[in-house]
Amino acid sequence: MKKAFNGEKESGMAPIPLEGDEVYEQVKDINVVFGKPNKFEKNAKYKKKSIFWNLPYWQHMSVRHCIDIMHVEKNVAESLIGTLLNIPGKTKDGYKARKDIEEMGTRNELAPQEKGKRVYLPPACYTLSKKEKFIICECLRGIKVPYGYCSNMKNLVSMKDLRLIGLKSHDNHVLMQQFLPVSIRSVLPKPVRVAITRLCFFFNAIYSKVIDPDTLDKLQADIVETLCQFEMYFPPSFFDISVHLVVHLVREAKLLGPVHLRDMYAFERYMGVLKGYTTNRYRPDASIVEGYIAARGRLQGKGTIGAKWVSLNPQELNDAHFLVLQHLTEAHPYIEEHMRILKAKYPKKNDKWLVEEHNRSFVKWFRVKVLAELSCTPNEVGETVKWLAYGPNTELKSYEGYDINGYCFYTKRQDNKSTMQNSGVTLVASSTEFSSGTPTCNQMSYYGIIEDIWELQYTTFMIPLFKCKWAENKKGVRVDEYGFTLVDFSTQGYKNEPLIMASQAKQVFYISDPLNDKWCVVLQGKRRILGVDDVVDEEEYDDFDDIPPFSEGLPSMPVEDNLETNYVRVDHNEGIWEDRDETGN
Repeated sequence: MKKAFNGEKESGMAPIPLEGDEVYEQVKDINVVFGKPNKFEKNAKYKKKSIFWNLPYWQHMSVRHCIDIMHVEKNVAESLIGTLLNIPGKTKDGYKARKDIEEMGTRNELAPQEKGKRVYLPPACYTLSKKEKFIICECLRGIKVPYGYCSNMKNLVSMKDLRLIGLKSHDNHVLMQQFLPVSIRSVLPKPVRVAITRLCFFFNAIYSKVIDPDTLDKLQADIVETLCQFEMYFPPSFFDISVHLVVHLVREAKLLGPVHLRDMYAFERYMGVLKGYTTNRYRPDASIVEGYIAARGRLQGKGTIGAKWVSLNPQELNDAHFLVLQHLTEAHPYIEEHMRILKAKYPKKNDKWLVEEHNRSFVKWFRVKVLAELSCTPNEVGETVKWLAYGPNTELKSYEGYDINGYCFYTKRQDNKSTMQNSGVTLVASSTEFSSGTPTCNQMSYYGIIEDIWELQYTTFMIPLFKCKWAENKKGVRVDEYGFTLVDFSTQGYKNEPLIMASQAKQVFYISDPLNDKWCVVLQGKRRILGVDDVVDEEEYDDFDDIPPFSEGLPSMPVEDNLETNYVRVDHNEGIWEDRDETGN
């Protein structure tokens, strides 16, 4: 594939990383002279001997510094976005970059063309037309994220200039790992789009909490292959030190452990949360402590917005109560006993009929059964079972916002009035399908939007529920070739089962698919656990501010028969114009 690069065959091998003592041998005789200007030997590999070499253990370490992945990711994101949107001062494309390509003797069709007092740069395969820039910016501008996810994307996009402005480090982090692969789905030639998507997925994967050694080896091979693909299409000026450092991130993860234990995003963003608690600048510490204490209890559930009392019709109340009984451990022995009674009473009925009969009659049977047990003295009926048997109050509390499991949930009505999107939920549940009366259980993911938030009021406790609109799994949920999960809410399903326990819900949010606005791309929300003590399972509630990956693997690179035809965009002629003084001539 030498024609795709500099026209020469590459037979060299990657250098073997040096050990600490080997590096020390190369730097030990360097005479460090402080101040400017400072003269160094020409072509010297090292120009300075760090003071850390004076430490007795330093030269024996395999790694002497930690690559700041935050800034590597930020710089790569800025270079990529700047080049795609041709942002002045950020783009890696221009007259000098094109002259470099011309001097290398490759991609001659991209050579700058002098036309009077201006220079025209033909549209390269990564050059976007004005329409494509508008599609990307419109997609990013329309993204509404959950509470605490990142900045409001609407404020970061300038539709007038078709560029991004004011992005902070964490915004670039989210953009690179989540939003960019979605926004470019309908633009750019496929090889370039796949290369960018692979790079974004790599950053997403390297941030995962748990990566086994085999996966790391595959990631290393994938990122080398991906960067080679970038070299085939992007100009040499794109490959600065930040892009080069991407190659070393996997080795660093092997030596130093998972990235999320070393990056600063979680600390920096949580300091922003804590500083937000400050109401008295004279005593900021006391304000932070007071606000921190007030934020506790989010795991147990707390209504936040739009509290009011409502009444349900008897069927809705019965369905809600049945859902609670199905999911509380204390009621499981009664469920099993009721199913045994039904099977013994109706031995000729198939499993589907028995399940439907159980769903219809269990609530009434459970109440009669428990009350009969309570009439005997003594009895072993627990307090929870007793109050469950009496059933919930006919009036219940309704909310427009609810905090639980480390998520901030809204109803769709509240989302429509908010700059955030907190109404998306997903649930992994067992689905029982009947084929010729024989049940088959499958684990399935369901995707929905919260329409109502209820708190069922029992005598001594309450149970929060979400009433949702669900996408139908067979027709309205699919996974595409890149690993994106797509949902179509016009195929509404499970209308007879809209309720879920709030404690089971995980948050997702939806981005309109640029390829087809009928579909939405599903992205995972992030848990924000505040002030939790005495947690039984710490792993369950740990929050490292990481972003769940799209999929387990990276999309494969397309094989092109004729690479030379991909260098120039043939579907539009909107190249870049530069004035003579901008080119340095």
